[in-house]
Amino acid sequence: MSQQNPSLQNVISDLEKEVKTNPNSIIAIHRLALAYWRNFELDKAIEYLRKALDIDSHSIEIRANLGSILFQQGKFQEGIAENKKLLEVYPNSAEAYSNIGSAHIQLGEWENARENLEKALELKPQMIPTLANYVAVLIHLGDIDLAVEVGEKAVRLSPQFGMGHNNLSVVYFHKGMIAKAIEEADLAKKYGYAVSDEYYKMLLEKAK
Repeated sequence: MSQQNPSLQNVISDLEKEVKTNPNSIIAIHRLALAYWRNFELDKAIEYLRKALDIDSHSIEIRANLGSILFQQGKFQEGIAENKKLLEVYPNSAEAYSNIGSAHIQLGEWENARENLEKALELKPQMIPTLANYVAVLIHLGDIDLAVEVGEKAVRLSPQFGMGHNNLSVVYFHKGMIAKAIEEADLAKKYGYAVSDEYYKMLLEKAK
């Protein structure tokens, strides 16, 4: 693959030899899986993460990495399943609930997304990306007043989080608060978020 890193090939080769010599070394297998992941060989990364889980099915790190790669491949249902397995072992994993919620967003399953994001925020109320995703879900579900509350909390906790400002801008737009929507969109752009040109032009038109 053109994206592969030639410098990683030697690392992978050495790790493959180590795994061949020590086929039950979960550390070596996991390191090899991560090297494949960094080298964009996702199928091989998944293969070796599954081998590692055959040795230690309770590893939170390995299970989380597997879920992340499956999401990266667009295999959201499989990724959800892995995160649910993680919750069987660590029922208070806010990250797992957040990951499941994010996957449901990608699938357009808004109620399921809300349920899981709320569970994540019950466990860790200050997870900023989760708060931002929760705002997006609330907008889709029409719960605008709560979206304002959550969106303002997100940017208060992390003033330089561009996505948070963008989502709060959209909330203010739905509330008819155009000046504040433009202000938040400007902050989102300032902090590196790619605000939609079409959306921003619409705000400027509404402000006239």
